Amino acid sequence: MTAQFATSKFIRNYVLCFAVCLMTCSTSTGQAPPPGGGGGLGNGFFFPTVVGGVSIDANGVLNDESAELTSSLRQQLLDGLNATDADIHKKTKLRVVSLKGLEAAMNEAARTGKRLSADVEFMAGLQRIEYVMLDPENNDVLIGGPGEGWTIDRKGNVVGKTTGMPVIHLEDFLVAMRNVEDANQGQGISVSIDPTENGIKRLHKLYRSVKVGPNMKQTIEETVGPQQITLTGVPKNSRFSQVLVAADYKMKRLSMGLEEAPIADMPSVIEMARRKNATIKDSSPRFWMECNYKPVAKSSDNTIWQIRGQGVRTLTESGFFDRDGNSVNKKGKTSKFAKAWADSMTARYDELSRQEPVFRDLRNLMDLSVVAAIIAREDLLEKVGLDIPTIASKQSYVSVPSLNVPKSVPSQCGFVRFRNSWVISVSGGVQVDSWAVAENTHEVASISKIRENAVTPTAERWWWNSTN
Repeated sequence: MTAQFATSKFIRNYVLCFAVCLMTCSTSTGQAPPPGGGGGLGNGFFFPTVVGGVSIDANGVLNDESAELTSSLRQQLLDGLNATDADIHKKTKLRVVSLKGLEAAMNEAARTGKRLSADVEFMAGLQRIEYVMLDPENNDVLIGGPGEGWTIDRKGNVVGKTTGMPVIHLEDFLVAMRNVEDANQGQGISVSIDPTENGIKRLHKLYRSVKVGPNMKQTIEETVGPQQITLTGVPKNSRFSQVLVAADYKMKRLSMGLEEAPIADMPSVIEMARRKNATIKDSSPRFWMECNYKPVAKSSDNTIWQIRGQGVRTLTESGFFDRDGNSVNKKGKTSKFAKAWADSMTARYDELSRQEPVFRDLRNLMDLSVVAAIIAREDLLEKVGLDIPTIASKQSYVSVPSLNVPKSVPSQCGFVRFRNSWVISVSGGVQVDSWAVAENTHEVASISKIRENAVTPTAERWWWNSTN
């Protein structure tokens, strides 16, 4: 969630104060135990990558410096990408991945005691998962979507060569599959950044004792103090969690004008209000991102499912923290400027994602979570007699890389002059309700034709390009 403080309408400054938090990965080396053995493969089994060009220290606190790959790690990653099968570099509308074959590829890498090959690590260059298909003749479940060859962008993201869109990471798929039941309980998969109750009380006390202005920036930040990060539904030390927090952070900076949008004609909420010489009155908007899918299409014989829709939307409503540190949300009420900004981000999500890959990464996570929910809800593994413990079990000897856990973030403030009022905005959030998407299905007979060609591999490998 995003929360705000409402303050006296007679003060002539608009104060923006919020938390930012992102993470970097740490690396280590290790040897692979035999499949089914003890120990566990993690950091040294996967290529080191970055998320959103950001970092967090070992204490779980935000570091202002962006995380970057070292030159040696970058070259190591490029060498791995260049060593992949030539066919993987061909751009296709439907690349198919066999879960049975992927399981075998992971076990083979573990048997040899080497790092995963790049084609396994990056899911054969898949850039989105659009289909889930049954292949009962081969006791297999297939997933598929657009794919192409890939490279590394200037920020260290692994992206498609022609589209610049992030590819799917195996470690994110493992998190989605292993935590699918957790995603169906409690708050599901979510991230929230919130100020502490004591920080809010200290801030209101400051309001009553001094005249607030731009010269108070550091004082306000120190008064609010560190804000707390809450993650649910997935391991807090995973890349999956990194992306959730990174996307939330980027959304807040863009919405409140602390960072200029990388695409034209997307002014912040503050800029919209300033252009109209308007006042945001006694509250300011909270923003959050959530799933945005059409009903999942499925064939009449229940052998193929198609995930449809953009995947992500941005929502907003008014709210603030009172003097006692309690969150007060105005259900159903929104600022017209906040709604215009949220609607703009939703409508231009694909365009924005081309410049800020973390937003496409976020959609990939939502897709993966929906795929895992479909597989679990429909009992697809059991239906075809497929056992993939290396991929799907929390007790798998292959663990996802362990990263620094985000715990707290410092507040940041910016000042923009307004008439009659000032407001402080803090925190933000992402909510992934994958099971609700998986349960909303619609029968579409025509998609059976997709499966007819997709289940026939074009080579003796665990992935192939469909002839569709």
